[in-house]
Amino acid sequence: MDRNLNPIPSDNGGGQAVLRTVLLVGNPNVGKSVLFSRITGKFVVISNYPGTTVDITKGTAVMAGENVTVLDTPGVNELTPRTEDARVTCDVMRDHPDATVVQVADARNLRRALLLTGQLASLRRPMILVLNMMDELDACGAAIDVAKLSELLGIPVITTVATEGRGIGD
Repeated sequence: MDRNLNPIPSDNGGGQAVLRTVLLVGNPNVGKSVLFSRITGKFVVISNYPGTTVDITKGTAVMAGENVTVLDTPGVNELTPRTEDARVTCDVMRDHPDATVVQVADARNLRRALLLTGQLASLRRPMILVLNMMDELDACGAAIDVAKLSELLGIPVITTVATEGRGIGD
């Protein structure tokens, strides 16, 4: 994971520490807020209806031994700011041009997720794809060749079951 995150400078020239920023982005109801809670220890409202996270939730986490700012963005289906959720997410992306994007996706709906992946990839930022809800994919008897997907996309692909904490350390 380290090789794809922006390096953390020791200071910004003024003696103040600079934190790397990670943006959690993804379609609605894919587990972004659950993942956020797991990695930051900060509770957020988690539900299964659109529009739940319209504001940005901010927390910190330790990744590879460094403190990182984590922003949980509203669920979006595309990066066109047509809805309030999409406007907020696009604003956060604009305001944090050096942030690493962690796209959280529902492993059962890979095709839907990959539409957003293409838009995010066009921004040419460090990026990781997290395939969440792998337990539900397994229960359907389906599988994803994660290594091949990672190779095709040119980014790390990590599998998780955020509700159980599986894969969170990756």
